[in-house]
Amino acid sequence: MFSCAKEQEQIVPYVKVQITANLDLPQFSDLNFVGNAILYPNVGYNGNGVIIYRNSTEEFTAYDATCPQHIETKTAVTLEGGGQATCSYCNTTYYLSAYGTPTKGYSLKQYNVTRSGSLLYVSN
Repeated sequence: MFSCAKEQEQIVPYVKVQITANLDLPQFSDLNFVGNAILYPNVGYNGNGVIIYRNSTEEFTAYDATCPQHIETKTAVTLEGGGQATCSYCNTTYYLSAYGTPTKGYSLKQYNVTRSGSLLYVSN
């Protein structure tokens, strides 16, 4: 049986992620504007961090900052301007506004984001 939705292969290993981000706090203030992202450090696979990105006035997405192109090196991506993240090891660019889609290879691992008022909850 075929399906319309393609199941995304998960390259980055599972680690428990539970983050609460308060948009009223200064360290999360960039998320009050569409197209901005922050790196929440020391969580996710290998402690590489989790990227939280504001797609629209109502939508946020979150990604593990580990580059899935070469998981054995445990390399994190770096946030760039314009809703992009880049891996310095393999030079792959990820488009956060396109749900972590890369210029080549596997997409960034995505986490669930829910919002309640000024609080964001990121989990898996």
